[in-house]
Amino acid sequence: MKVGVVGAGVMGLSTAYFLSKSGIDVTVFEQKYLLYGASGRNSGGVSPMVDREELIPFALESLRLYDTLPSEVNFNFLFRKNGYIKLASDEGDAEKIREGVSVLRRFGISSKVISPEEVKEIIPDFNPDSAVLASYCREGGVIFPWPVVWGLARGCRENGVEIRTEARVEKIERNGSRFTVHVNGEKYEFDFVVNSAGAWSNEVSRMVGIEQNNMIIKEEVCVTESIKPYINPYIYDITSGLYVTQTARGEIIGGITGKSVDRIDTSSTVEFAVRYAKGVTRMIPKLKGLAMLRQWAGVYDEGRDGLPVVGFTEIDGFVQANGLGKHRGMMIAPALGKELAKLIERGENSAIKKFDPQRF
Repeated sequence: MKVGVVGAGVMGLSTAYFLSKSGIDVTVFEQKYLLYGASGRNSGGVSPMVDREELIPFALESLRLYDTLPSEVNFNFLFRKNGYIKLASDEGDAEKIREGVSVLRRFGISSKVISPEEVKEIIPDFNPDSAVLASYCREGGVIFPWPVVWGLARGCRENGVEIRTEARVEKIERNGSRFTVHVNGEKYEFDFVVNSAGAWSNEVSRMVGIEQNNMIIKEEVCVTESIKPYINPYIYDITSGLYVTQTARGEIIGGITGKSVDRIDTSSTVEFAVRYAKGVTRMIPKLKGLAMLRQWAGVYDEGRDGLPVVGFTEIDGFVQANGLGKHRGMMIAPALGKELAKLIERGENSAIKKFDPQRF
């Protein structure tokens, strides 16, 4: 069996890695370079506190994999398990906080509702007036996305996977029971093609005649100069979409949850910088006056019903592995990639049936 994977983000590399562990011949195509897409442009928050109950088992399994994969691939993922805090800054979202904790407890996950004053006990400079309610889960924290991608790529290569960068897929043809993938004037033959192209997945799907129509979401992030590390948990305000964390070196990294856009656009905006600066300094006043060193934007995709699009399509052998959605990619991709590899190898896997691309 030969499998071609389009896209070398965490989802594509996880799928390739677990396929290669079973001895399957895999080639990965990345249109630019490793970390070009969303996997290299996010803030690295990971936790089972996902917004859809269907995804919690995959978030839990991904956390487990983040513990075990580094030793398998001999690469430190720089995972800091300092907890994860969700905030609600208006009363309407406070109920979502309570419901989220209730759901997590049904899964046996240690999570609790806390007051803004209790958040201040964890982060001394937190402004309690910036939130009405919060929840805390210590099963989570921050993982550095770059080592995750580098480590998975290393594991793939050690298993014989060929990862081709600067290799934009130009055309995919169906020839009998196989696919011909055209890249940089060369042709490659595969039994299966996995579309893990993220925000470019709609474009790749059209190459085989599928109109997928995943939503494309643009999100902006920034980093400041360093200060002494003191923000340990990852913080995410579900009302404003603002999130913030601090690196081990002291930089403050944060952004605002993205919005759906009509086209792929990775330009930065002054509007984001102003909104973020106002929001984060209200939340943590000590950050006032810090120099913003760099800001950037990334794009990712989400299934039309808010769930990932993972599995076989109506085109035999063409497989979707995309649509992971807002603030979920790093949280669920390793586990989804593992389960998708099982589906390709065995022909069925009930664990990801709910994400079947043909549900639409």
